[in-house]
Amino acid sequence: MKSKKFVIADVFAEKRFGGNQLAVFTDGAGLDAQTMQDIAREMHFSETTFLFPPEQGGDYRVRIFTPESELPFAGHPIVGTAHVIVAERMKELSEPLTTLTLEVGVGPIHVEVETEHGVAGRTTMNQPLPVVKDTFSDIQSLAGALSLETSDIEQTGLPIEIIYNGIAVIVIPVASLAAVERIKADAGALEQISKSAGARTVLAFSRETIDPSNNVHCRVFAPGEGVPEDPATGSANGPLGFYMVRHRIMDTRPVTTILSEQGIEMKRPSLLRIEVSTDPATEEVTGVRVGGGVIITGRGEILLP
Repeated sequence: MKSKKFVIADVFAEKRFGGNQLAVFTDGAGLDAQTMQDIAREMHFSETTFLFPPEQGGDYRVRIFTPESELPFAGHPIVGTAHVIVAERMKELSEPLTTLTLEVGVGPIHVEVETEHGVAGRTTMNQPLPVVKDTFSDIQSLAGALSLETSDIEQTGLPIEIIYNGIAVIVIPVASLAAVERIKADAGALEQISKSAGARTVLAFSRETIDPSNNVHCRVFAPGEGVPEDPATGSANGPLGFYMVRHRIMDTRPVTTILSEQGIEMKRPSLLRIEVSTDPATEEVTGVRVGGGVIITGRGEILLP
């Protein structure tokens, strides 16, 4: 009987059993798309990744699957996969930073892994530059799908925006931490709204935080991908940082650092460090990076027919 080995990592985690779980299959050779989808459904993490030889001069080609579909881009799978590659010595280490290029559906993504005394540390990815695709005006239906009052959103004075960086997310400003904490998502309604907006994920955030040293508190939902709620979402937090800088929600600098807490309601506390670069002359966003801690928590193999 054939088998494939995998590594489990907690991504955007400050301590073990926090962050977002990821299964990395270090050798995807011989697996077709349907088998990878079946494996991802079996693992039932938010995402599972499979490594293949590069095709465009990078270090590895990576395919990313949720329990329901393949993704062209995602945050915690890219960050976690890069960390695993370095930690498992699948690429020669270079201190203080080991750099990798991972080939995914949207193209090559550059990742840096802090490396000290041969140990992989915090891992940071460069993301495709976000763009605003549209605004979402039906506040009442969106608030209802999240069990919020329309006033919880309206009193922020900020727009709901659909932002794309390889995967589209609906970014929703919420007036208070208490309102974000009491969200109870109607999965069917939220999936329908997401599909109508051309988005895969929905992010609600508040500037009020549980940890006062952080800058923003958020929750992310992707019911159409088989993920009722996600504990740490790099692909959505990049657009969140972009949104916050564009709308001057916090003091901005040439490189604005935003600490985003997520997953607390799921008892998987996560911390994402977002870095948004802007052109001092035009104040336009020129780059977005997202990173955090990664902890390897297990290894195993799955048996194949």
